Amino acid sequence: MSLFKDPRDQDPREPELPRWIFLHALRVTIGRTSVWAVAASLIALLAFAQALPWLGWFDRAIGAAYAPGELLVELEENFRFDLRASRAALDASTQSAGGALALLAMLIGAFSAGGWLQVFLERTEGESVRKFFYGGARFFLRFVRVLVVTLLVLQLLRWVLHGRPWEWLVLEKLCGLSKPDMELFESEQHARTVDLAQTFLHALGFALVMAWADFTRTRLAVHGTRSAVWAGLCTAGAMCLHPVRMLRPLALLLAIEVLALTLAAALLAQLEGSLGADSSAWTLVAFVTTSLGVHIARTIVRGARYSACVLATRDVVRPLSRPDPWKRSVGGPGGPRYPIDGDEYAVSM
Repeated sequence: MSLFKDPRDQDPREPELPRWIFLHALRVTIGRTSVWAVAASLIALLAFAQALPWLGWFDRAIGAAYAPGELLVELEENFRFDLRASRAALDASTQSAGGALALLAMLIGAFSAGGWLQVFLERTEGESVRKFFYGGARFFLRFVRVLVVTLLVLQLLRWVLHGRPWEWLVLEKLCGLSKPDMELFESEQHARTVDLAQTFLHALGFALVMAWADFTRTRLAVHGTRSAVWAGLCTAGAMCLHPVRMLRPLALLLAIEVLALTLAAALLAQLEGSLGADSSAWTLVAFVTTSLGVHIARTIVRGARYSACVLATRDVVRPLSRPDPWKRSVGGPGGPRYPIDGDEYAVSM
């Protein structure tokens, strides 16, 4: 029996697939206000922890030696020179802490993925935050394994596009260079074209690996399995057989995220250009508000990716032969499930 679903095999008890999956995913995710607020706060706390030492250092360094707003636009040369030693020491210490915080951010991402999937797969109303934390804990170890596999795949991608395979196949065989040295190209335009192609392929490969990781996590949650490697192989096969149906919603969500980042960057550039010694507090409030707005928007899009992955996975992948635990039901996280069958409720033992 095929692992992939024929569109004609739609279960009549399942809700019909939305026409525009990415719009449905955005609408559903925006409606989960408490969930995206918690998910955004987890990462914002890490950013605050990284920024706090710098805030304390600037407060001690500036003190009463400068007029209010004097260093708002840029740090003057004397300030940089006089405090270069303490600033270098703080920079070294925060870089070390930054590595640990980056690892913690990836682990929080794995936890949040389990929370989002628990919320979307249960399809019940109420107690969303409780289900978010329950799902995060439930799938955490499985999704950490997916994270490790993803990092290995990304490292392989980097080696292929920036290591010996690229040098041998592209630079030596296709471009005819005697050795893999970009300076041997006859014109600078040829070197820029090759470099642009390498950058584009790396960006495309990175996006595909991230999509594959999201679908792998979704497959593990939908089927309730534990093997990250097997789920990843099955997901890769499904993406090869159904690239449009699986990747189109994520591509549209990525376009929305890029648009939001572009608009925010333009607004921040305007605000930065208006900074000066006479700038009001409202300018700084606008800076903070815009930055937080971008972070919240990216968190919502991240949640919408998992909602879209759930819909796309159920559209193309056959369920396992055992009963689907995610059929429409009610019940608290971790407790008994009560399937809904018309107006009657039956206890699932």
